[in-house]
Amino acid sequence: MKPDHNFKSHEMRMRAEWAKALCFAISECHPDDAKQIMAAALDDMAAGSPPKAFPFCDIRSDADWWADCAHPAELECYFSSALKRLGNRALGVKARKRLFVALWQSFPLADRQAFLSRVDADGRFCKGGA
Repeated sequence: MKPDHNFKSHEMRMRAEWAKALCFAISECHPDDAKQIMAAALDDMAAGSPPKAFPFCDIRSDADWWADCAHPAELECYFSSALKRLGNRALGVKARKRLFVALWQSFPLADRQAFLSRVDADGRFCKGGA
């Protein structure tokens, strides 16, 4: 393969080649598979923070503002629907884990301990406690 002299460094040439290879691989994947893989990769790169939809938009601040105004029944319904919608998508597993941590941390220590006393080592719920 003939080197591309438009790039000044070996690193930039390598980055360009890997980017071309990635574009080719994405274009050759089934669209559903490509969406799953790209969603998971973007989630990994974002380190838990969703990308901003618009330059002057902060999705987390917007969500916080809305949640401050929402009725508790609305919050429960949207949260439940969001979990269902995330489903088994590539992004869904990591997003559900983040939601689970937020939900878990919202419980008082006594409730966490009570829950843990009713779950066995395999995660099965036991009626009379562990």
